[in-house]
Amino acid sequence: MNNRNELGLLAVFEAVAETRSITRAAERLALSQPAVSHALNRLRDRIGDPLFLRGRDGLLPTPRAVAMMEPVRDILRAADTIFADGSYNPLEDPRTFRLAASEYSIATLIPRIIPMLRNRAPKAILEVMPFGGTTLGEMETGAVDCSFWGSAVPPAPWQTRSLFREQLIGVVGETHPLADKARRGQVTLDDYLAYPHIVVSMKEPGRSQIDVALEEIGRTRNVTVSTHSFSANIASLLASDLISSLPSRLVSNARDRGLVGFELPLAVPRFSYCLAWHRRTEADPALIWFRGMIFELAQETAVDSVARLFEQGKMSSDA
Repeated sequence: MNNRNELGLLAVFEAVAETRSITRAAERLALSQPAVSHALNRLRDRIGDPLFLRGRDGLLPTPRAVAMMEPVRDILRAADTIFADGSYNPLEDPRTFRLAASEYSIATLIPRIIPMLRNRAPKAILEVMPFGGTTLGEMETGAVDCSFWGSAVPPAPWQTRSLFREQLIGVVGETHPLADKARRGQVTLDDYLAYPHIVVSMKEPGRSQIDVALEEIGRTRNVTVSTHSFSANIASLLASDLISSLPSRLVSNARDRGLVGFELPLAVPRFSYCLAWHRRTEADPALIWFRGMIFELAQETAVDSVARLFEQGKMSSDA
């Protein structure tokens, strides 16, 4: 237990190690020189090493002192975080942020987050982790800080905040029999159900919003292919009679591949796309800042993409 009472000695050690001077260390710590010398001597006795020896240009660290420098910095940095008043300086923090993201998030949000983080927190590291069935457990253990989330999250101990509302858009290849109708915004429900469908299965609880909406009007679609990848589905549409549905923010990617989008001919509600995190990180200053950056970015990009996609009945060039 005695070791836990010596945090002040480590602060003195760090100041002496960085200034190589008892006088300058005392000035930095707002202590008297005798107080710094006394603390350093106590630490020498505890460690069993002189730590610093006099040289021509100031105090020189012994090998033991050199080995202690980085661990001491880590301990003091952790203590600063614990006792922080909630302030956070992202410019100086080399922290690693771990964010779980699906393929959709990687295609739409991550390319915007990276330059913003590099600009605002140049020393930080971003690890984009795979989103899946283990994500909640990884947030609970701290292996993941937060995650993008497109489905219902358990109410406790999870926290969520909506980033924007998203909507599904129908997509076909440019040689598909419905391509001309899609360009004119004239795809009917019978047209939509006359061809086979390819879907993305996220292996999450709950049925597709499209299937629920169809069931409510007594209709079904013919799903012949199911994958776990939007990219794979987009590629599969290029020369086939398949129909797919994509979140509106992915349709620009589909358009670039030569696909044609159309408004679904049935009422499918928009869904909320969220950021989720564990309650235990609610007050972490660094994570508060990181989540705030993501919220800010989401506000900047939360445009009504559906209205832009279907201006004059077809996808606009700036969708």
